[in-house]
Amino acid sequence: MSTHRLQVTQALYWEFASILWMIGEAAFALDAGWKAHSLVLTGFGADSLIELLSAVILFWRLRVEARGASDDTVERAERTAAWGSAGLLALLALYLLSATLWEMASHIPVQPSGLGVVVTAVSGVVMIGFARRKQQLGTALNSAALKSDAVESWTCAYMAWTGLLGTLGVWAFGWTWVDPLAALILTYWVSREGWHAFIEARESQ
Repeated sequence: MSTHRLQVTQALYWEFASILWMIGEAAFALDAGWKAHSLVLTGFGADSLIELLSAVILFWRLRVEARGASDDTVERAERTAAWGSAGLLALLALYLLSATLWEMASHIPVQPSGLGVVVTAVSGVVMIGFARRKQQLGTALNSAALKSDAVESWTCAYMAWTGLLGTLGVWAFGWTWVDPLAALILTYWVSREGWHAFIEARESQ
């Protein structure tokens, strides 16, 4: 097996692992966020769903190449996946901004969440591993789509640590104002990384 095909196969395994992880992460984060009325946790769960969709898109794109498709077919799949990843990040940024404004206006009390602390702490560590490996493989394969997916994994890690700080603030000190503040920080990270993903997608044209 050539080095290139081996890297494609490795990327497939990592994307499949991402799909499995994101299913669990999204379920636990959204459950914790719903019960605690926490925007930062529900935003983190929403990001997990978007990361799940991104992993599915990348898995499809890599399967196209792994099956020996023509260069033109692989390039079309690459462009579709790159734009899909950038678009998903843009949707998440819009969701976070609108949801943050709604939470600040509605004054819904945020509850402490032990589950949220655990989920964000574990995810913050795991997603760094995913992001590093995807970034390495994206560079090796010269795949804008895979590099954009790595960006989303880094964003997920940033969001996990931001979510952990916000959730700990509510859980340990009762600082409910930390939740919308943390959500605004998440919006910044997502917008920033979404712009980078858009640039990568445009350069892949």
